[in-house]
Amino acid sequence: MFILRQVLAAEFDTEMIKYAMAILLFPNRRTCADKHQRKHLGRAHLRAWSKSQLPDPFERDDDHLVGQLNKLHDQILLLVEDYVTKATASFPPQEYLCLPEIQPPSTEGHLVFKGLKVTPRFSSANLTSSERKRFVKAFLVFELLCKNSTFSYDPGNIRLRKISSAEYEAVGCVHSYVCSLYGAMLAQCNCADLPAALATPSSLTRTNFPVPDALFFDANVYAPNLHLLSRDCGDDIGAGFSTLGLDRLIKFLRHDMAKPNERKALDEKLKDAWMFGNPSIAHPWEAFFHSLLVTEQKYKNDYESSLYNQLSLKPKEKLRYKLGQERAWVFFDDSRFYPQESTEQPTFPSERFLEDQPAKKTFINDWFDNLRDDKG
Repeated sequence: MFILRQVLAAEFDTEMIKYAMAILLFPNRRTCADKHQRKHLGRAHLRAWSKSQLPDPFERDDDHLVGQLNKLHDQILLLVEDYVTKATASFPPQEYLCLPEIQPPSTEGHLVFKGLKVTPRFSSANLTSSERKRFVKAFLVFELLCKNSTFSYDPGNIRLRKISSAEYEAVGCVHSYVCSLYGAMLAQCNCADLPAALATPSSLTRTNFPVPDALFFDANVYAPNLHLLSRDCGDDIGAGFSTLGLDRLIKFLRHDMAKPNERKALDEKLKDAWMFGNPSIAHPWEAFFHSLLVTEQKYKNDYESSLYNQLSLKPKEKLRYKLGQERAWVFFDDSRFYPQESTEQPTFPSERFLEDQPAKKTFINDWFDNLRDDKG
């Protein structure tokens, strides 16, 4: 336990520990069955977090809490590795159709499609300490927002904690990535024609892959039928699922997608979650963010990466901004993990490049429309 404490102490700075404790000690149904009391406890808990009053497991010598922190860290790192594998792929839309291999847990896992090992998973050991902390903190912040989303009210009069603009963008990247996982789950549950192209690793070429040469992986493409189940939940399927949190996400990912009955079971669970699990579709993640945190234009805390400063992508750039999130642009110190780019295939395409692709965009839109028609 001493060695584990030393390792975790190096991975978590003081601010990250505060977020982790806010997550691990958050009131839930097991600790409090009464809904109204749970809301009251939730308010008190968030106030304690905002005032830095939650316990530090290293200062209290709390082995149980250290063990929980280690489990949370392991879960996050697995998702970080999956995200980086996809973000640095030569053709991200292909990898984004895959899911992380977590059943059974593997230190050298793969991205898999219906049980087929497609791509070796990136190792987080190859990240610098700064890069790893950027990823882990962004996942921690997003998970706390998911915890808060279980309450249908503003947490009340709490002191908003400061966060940098770079960290805000990092949380947005995590949200986009989590949305993509639900898209991949729905794709593997419903798109029976995809495995033929993934028969062998050598067949994974852009020439015979059935997904068009799309630039951005859209989770909503693979879930048109969910719109019919509840029109009150909105149109952004991935965003609706994303705020269910890490625990629900990991449970969904544990299904063995190589087995048809497991895929069917997962599909039913996703439909149930959509209909009865109250995905927070009416409130985007930004709403929960602004109820707990505040960004200030000039506020910096050394979390800014070189790529973040170089690219300065903005939401108003729409597709280019989404591509940046797909490429995890906020996190890396440099471009060393990205494939060699070319004029025909830039890693971060310019607005001009995207504007010059009208024929390709039309083809992609037609392909998406055909997919929806087939599934309708």
